[in-house]
Amino acid sequence: MSNDAERDDGLLEELRALLGRADPVPHDVTEFAQAALGWRRLDAELAELLTDSALDTDAAALTRSGDDGRWLSFRSPELAIEVEIRSEAGTHTVLGQLEPAPAAATVEVQAADGTALAAAEADPLGRFRLTLAAGGRVRLRVLRRDPAGAPVESSWLVL
Repeated sequence: MSNDAERDDGLLEELRALLGRADPVPHDVTEFAQAALGWRRLDAELAELLTDSALDTDAAALTRSGDDGRWLSFRSPELAIEVEIRSEAGTHTVLGQLEPAPAAATVEVQAADGTALAAAEADPLGRFRLTLAAGGRVRLRVLRRDPAGAPVESSWLVL
């Protein structure tokens, strides 16, 4: 490598360090970027976020001040997941329904490291209820056994 190239590399490193101190990338942005690149697994389908009441300004304006529920809709090619999240005193209750309802399915809430924070069996109508003691970045994972199919994972969300 020439001296000019080495000098340029040194200058670029100094600029990276300066920008890292002056305007660092927020930790959440880094985590979400890593999750976006790492969500895709060959054995799972993605259920994309269609609606989120926390992002809908019209719906937020119509909700009562005491109502802290959040509604989300996810869809994959084979499955829709409708979810309501109720938060109270640091505990989150996730009420949901799968459509079409599989005869047998387990719904998990996964943390960023892939550990299951909570799991529940869906009833014959596809309904499920999960309780989480803490928030953070999570996703839903649906494991269908009847009819068997690839797991379905929602996009990441923050509770």
